[in-house]
Amino acid sequence: MFVPGELYKRRDLHELFGGQRQGGISTPSGQPFIMLFTGDQGQQYGYQAGWCEEGMYLYTGVGKRGDMSFDRGNAAILEHAGDGKDIYLFENEGNGYVRCVGEMVCTGFREVRGPDIDGNERRVIVFELSSGDSLNRSFDHDDEYEKMWRESMGKLRKRATTSYVSRKSPSERRALANVRSKAISAYVLRRANGVCEACAKNSSFRTSSGRPYLEPHHIRRDCDGGPDDPFWVIGLCPSCHSRAHHSEDKSEFNQRLERIVERKERRMLRARKSADYQWDGMDRRTGIDRRSGTDQRSGTDRRDRR
Repeated sequence: MFVPGELYKRRDLHELFGGQRQGGISTPSGQPFIMLFTGDQGQQYGYQAGWCEEGMYLYTGVGKRGDMSFDRGNAAILEHAGDGKDIYLFENEGNGYVRCVGEMVCTGFREVRGPDIDGNERRVIVFELSSGDSLNRSFDHDDEYEKMWRESMGKLRKRATTSYVSRKSPSERRALANVRSKAISAYVLRRANGVCEACAKNSSFRTSSGRPYLEPHHIRRDCDGGPDDPFWVIGLCPSCHSRAHHSEDKSEFNQRLERIVERKERRMLRARKSADYQWDGMDRRTGIDRRSGTDQRSGTDRRDRR
């Protein structure tokens, strides 16, 4: 989508994709990504934006008066993975130009004290962004990843959906985001069981680990990797994966993939009563999964935030 290190004119980005032309957080309607632009929002609160010693990019949220809260642009950053949005970070280069830093993943946030526009002290939200490249890598021969292939599907799904933003330290949050990335990959490929979930053909070869080769595809996002929800990731053969990204009918094709995954996941949820599968987050009184908002008795899906 955007090339790291390349210069872009911000006005041109908005002409092409839309989104708010002012401020640091731009959420283009109908696009699978959020654009973040650096400015003076960190410096005016005495907090420097940029890379920190933990290897994360610190990005200050928006809000001029009073405590910052998790609404609008701040909520979009915090919930981008669950909403199926990639984050692209751009640094201001002056004269209307910005330089692309790359794809980022929000792995948490910290709160600091700083003045608002009127000089009153308030809560300031500083997001911790990790490079997508650090999470979107191959996990072959990774010991932790290999162990995940031997876990129950219920435990693996729980790993893939565990929130990491509440962890105490930045390093813990980043580590858990990496675990979620591994878990969603292992879960989806195990769910596919060596058969492309789109064309239903067997994998044509095996990996060096001895497993059938398929590729996880994030249906709502341009980038394949990082944390996501099992409802929005599918295991595909290389041909179908390329079709999902590059074909002239990719929009319709991805809609079909959504329906395939939804049917599979609902069957998995119905199997939760087995000894091997424990569904976490279920309100046994109401039958509603508190995390996803899905009513398991009626089949009503209240989690669709597209």
